Amino acid sequence: MVSWSDGESTEGSAAQYISSDDSPLKIPATIDDPSFEGLADDLNVICEHGNLGRKYVAFEGISTGRRFIACVTEGVGNCGLVQWVDEHWPEHLQNAIHKLWLMYDHSQHNNKMACQKKELHETYEKLVEDVNNLLDYKDSQPEVNQKNDAENISVSVESSMTKDAEIKKLKVVVVQLKQIHVAQANVIRNLKFNHLKEKEKLSSNKRMLEICYADLKKEKDDLKKEKDKLDCCIAELMKLKEKLTMEKSTLASCIVELKTAGDSNKRKLHQIKTICDED
Repeated sequence: MVSWSDGESTEGSAAQYISSDDSPLKIPATIDDPSFEGLADDLNVICEHGNLGRKYVAFEGISTGRRFIACVTEGVGNCGLVQWVDEHWPEHLQNAIHKLWLMYDHSQHNNKMACQKKELHETYEKLVEDVNNLLDYKDSQPEVNQKNDAENISVSVESSMTKDAEIKKLKVVVVQLKQIHVAQANVIRNLKFNHLKEKEKLSSNKRMLEICYADLKKEKDDLKKEKDKLDCCIAELMKLKEKLTMEKSTLASCIVELKTAGDSNKRKLHQIKTICDED
């Protein structure tokens, strides 16, 4: 069972291209689906060659059933998987699909073991049949050759026993190798599955950071707008201050003039009083 990295699906009316900076993603095994096949002309997804991608449905790993777009170029020039259409399956569904693939691999392994066991059994039966035929042939020979026949039979039996021993040893070696292969396969599957989980976690963290960055950028824009408003208010206050300063200056001039006029009137009244006192 093979698993692949997942690209994020995007939507839009504009054509979408795969980045040439990343290594091409391997195309997973697929299954025919009449509802999702042919060129992706409606999705307008383009590969590195500038061609429309082809629609596929994955049938391998924890991405089984997910739709994706891949390069249509055949041979070594294929740039690989272009874009996933479906998002990651939920975690419980991924675990279920992973378990099903493990069961499938185990079934395939058991079938292979059964075929090898059948082949060994057929080889053993053929060997027994050859020995019986040899014994029957020797029994049909004249008595003069019975001694030689007995020796030949003894040699054949010893050879058969040696072959049986070798077959048993080979069976033990085969069983050990298969157990090692199964253990290695399980370790590799678990490592790949854990890698995918870790990558999905990193992708989720990346999306969260992008959301936080967008929020911070929005807050920054809001603060900038508030700052612009405050600057406008400060400018208006400065204008108002200048206006009040000018009015203050005008009032001060008026006060000085009134004070001067008051002093003049006071002197006149004093003179009038003096004249009245003389009379």
